[in-house]
Amino acid sequence: MRLEILLSEVQQFLSNQYQIDIDLKNIEENKIEATYIDSVVLIIKEVKEDVVVFQYEVDGLASIVTKIAHFFLEKKLDKTLIEWDSKNEELKIDLNKITELNAFLKFVSISEIQFIKDTIVLEMNAIGKA
Repeated sequence: MRLEILLSEVQQFLSNQYQIDIDLKNIEENKIEATYIDSVVLIIKEVKEDVVVFQYEVDGLASIVTKIAHFFLEKKLDKTLIEWDSKNEELKIDLNKITELNAFLKFVSISEIQFIKDTIVLEMNAIGKA
């Protein structure tokens, strides 16, 4: 099964749910640029058990800022769906912690995610009894 979600829909969700206005732009297949205060390139590293792991790239100065921000935000992030590993420049997002997806993920598992043009493409498998 395949589901396509527009980047603009994700931006709207983040704005409505978390009051964060982030610009998302596909810069090449499986890479998006997320811009809030500064820009970060997110690269899909792996999808495992509905947890998506992104590698991120930032320039030199932004890298230092992210490490400092991580230090100050670490305890607040414990209560979110994001696990941030600033040492390895990775973000893990547990999709099961998104209330709007939780019920859906009881019936399907996400096997692959791709960024293609202005769309996020999810490949899913039905979860059924053997």
